[in-house]
Parts: sequence; structure tokens; C-alpha cells
Amino acid sequence: YNHRQKSIYKSLLSAKHKLFETGEEFRTTLYSIGDAVITTDKDGFVRNMNPVAEHLTGWNESDTKGKNLKEVFKIVNEDSHEEVECPVDKVLKKGMIVELANHTLLISKSGNEIPIADSGAPIKNETGEIIGVVLIFRDQTEERRAEKEIKNLNRVYALLSNTNKAIVRKNQQKELFD
Repeated sequence: YNHRQKSIYKSLLSAKHKLFETGEEFRTTLYSIGDAVITTDKDGFVRNMNPVAEHLTGWNESDTKGKNLKEVFKIVNEDSHEEVECPVDKVLKKGMIVELANHTLLISKSGNEIPIADSGAPIKNETGEIIGVVLIFRDQTEERRAEKEIKNLNRVYALLSNTNKAIVRKNQQKELFD
């Protein structure tokens, strides 16, 4: 009986250590990822938020735990400013990975509008039941700025190209008559 009792305690202690290591691995991964990450429970209430998500949303993780994600992660269409469906709702409906539509703005706690790209994925337990959602998003401000710059440069190039063609034609006509 004592030997069996010791064996059970050793197994429990070993399981406890493995659980602790898994938790530490999760925390280290979550808090060191370069993209913003928020995890929720199956009802859409915030469980974890990494520093990048804190920076972009303007919320501290400690203030968001237990809050509905929709309070913390307000997103709208960039053109119409109409509210966009929460990715957590989409994930819970579809049960699979979803991506946000293009041209989405995150409205931070202070009211800043930040263009973002994001995706959400279900967190499932060992039986495949959805127990939460992980939302990953990133700031696209620089990408959007670069896209606008490229469009502007393309317009300038097209104008210069058309102007050069007109000058060449004019010079060719002038040479014919000279």
C-alpha cells in the first residue's frame, strides 16, 4: 500500500511539473511573439494579452481579463467606419481559422485608428471542443504607407512616360518638316 501510495504521489508530482513547464512555455511564447496576441474563453472574454496587443489596443492586460473582447478590440471598416464582425464570433461560428477582411481599422482605447491585418483560430480541448479563441493581429501602418507611396510613384511614372512619348512624337514631327 505504501509503495503504491508513493508511486501515485510521484506520478502526481511529475504531472504537476509537466503542467508547470507547459504553462511557462505558453507564457514565454505568448509574451515574446512580435505580433499582437489576445486569447479568449469560449464566450469571448479576454484571458491573456501580450505586450504588443497592449500597445496597439491601449489596454493593459490586467484591466482586460474577464472583459468582453468587443470592448477591448474595436474594429471598423476603413472606408465606411461601420463596425466589423468580431473575429472571435466568426471563429466560434465556423470552428476554424478566419481572417479579417482587408481595410480594417482597430480603434484603440485612446481613439487612435490603426490599420491592421488579423486572424483568429479556435483553441480546442482534447475532445475537439472549442474552449477559446486566439486572435493574432499586426499593425499595417507602414505597409499601407508604402503601398500609397508606390501608387503615387506609379502615377508619376505614367505621367512622365506619357509626357516623354509626346515630346518624342513632337520632335519626330519637327524633324519631318525641317
